[in-house]
Amino acid sequence: MYSIEQRVFLALEYQRLKESPTATRRSFQARFNVPEGPDAKTIRTLFAKFQRTGSVTDDLVGNVGRQQTAVTPENVATVSGIIQQNPMSSVRRIASETGLKRSSTQKILRKSLHMFPFKIQTHQAIPVRAVQQRVDFANQMLTMIDSEGFDVGCIWFTDEAHFHLNGFVNKQNWRFWGSENPYWCEAKPLYSPKVTVWAAVCSRGIIGPFFIRETVTSERYVAILEQFVATQQVLEDRPRTEWFMQDGARPHRTEQVFRFLDEYFGNRVIAWEYPKFTGAGMDWPPYSPDLTPCDYFLWGTLKDILYPKHPATLDELESAICVACESISC
Repeated sequence: MYSIEQRVFLALEYQRLKESPTATRRSFQARFNVPEGPDAKTIRTLFAKFQRTGSVTDDLVGNVGRQQTAVTPENVATVSGIIQQNPMSSVRRIASETGLKRSSTQKILRKSLHMFPFKIQTHQAIPVRAVQQRVDFANQMLTMIDSEGFDVGCIWFTDEAHFHLNGFVNKQNWRFWGSENPYWCEAKPLYSPKVTVWAAVCSRGIIGPFFIRETVTSERYVAILEQFVATQQVLEDRPRTEWFMQDGARPHRTEQVFRFLDEYFGNRVIAWEYPKFTGAGMDWPPYSPDLTPCDYFLWGTLKDILYPKHPATLDELESAICVACESISC
C-alpha cells in the first residue's frame, strides 16, 4: 500500500524517465530509502489511471488506515431492538428505519446477531371447538391405553388421496444454471388426469391400495370397504379385536356406510358422527390429518417414490402405486 506522496512521485517520475519501469523503481528506492519498490505492472497501472482520471488515489475507500464499517455496537443494538419489537421486519424496512445499507443490515443480522430468515409455514385455521375435540380424543385414548391396555397398533387408519398423472413441480428446486436465461417454462395441464387412492395402515402392514377414478360417493366407498374387510378378515388372527378409523369426509358419513361398519366392527370404530348414529365407538376429531399415518407418512412416501419415474398413463400410475405400497414396511 503506497501513500499519496509515493503515488504522485511514481506517476511523475515514470513520465520523466520516458516510461521506464526499471528506472522509475530505482529512483523510488533511492527517494524513499526502501529496499524494494513497486513492480512494473503496478507502475504502469498507476500511470494509466493517472492519464485516464487525473488521480492517483486508490479506488477502495479507506485505503490508508482502518477501513470504515457500519457494523458498530450502536447499529447492532438498534437493529436488535427493531427485531425484538417486530421479528417479521424485512431487511429493506430495517435498513430504511436505521439509514443503513441493506448489505450492512444483512451483515448485522447474520454475523453479529446470528439470525436466519426462517420461512413461515401456513396451515388451515382450526376452530377453538375442534382443538378441544382433539384434546378430548387424545385424553380418551390415553385413558384406554393406561387403564385398559389398549393397543393402538390394532387400529386400521384409513384415508384417501389424489394422485395426479403429471405429478408436481417444486419451483423452489426448479433451477437452470447457465450464462444466459433460456426462458424455459414447465407446462402443466389445467385439469391433470388423476386417480383417487384409498389405503389402510396399521402395525401389521398396508391393505390396499384401492382405486377410484370417478367422484367418490357413498356407494363407491362401501364397495372399497367390502374389499378391505375381505382382506382384513383373512389377515386377522385375533377375531373381533381390530379397530377401524376413518375421517369425516362427507361420503364417509352416510347411513349406508355406518351400517356397514357397525355390522363388521361394532363399537370398534373411530369415525366422525359414528357414535351419534350407532351409540357406540368413538368420534374422530375433525381437522386432524397429523394424527393418522396415512397423511403424515404414507402419501408423501408414495409420491416421493412415484413421481421420479414419470408414469405416462393412469394404468401405469396405478401399477406403480401398487409396487410402491408393496415396497413399504410398516
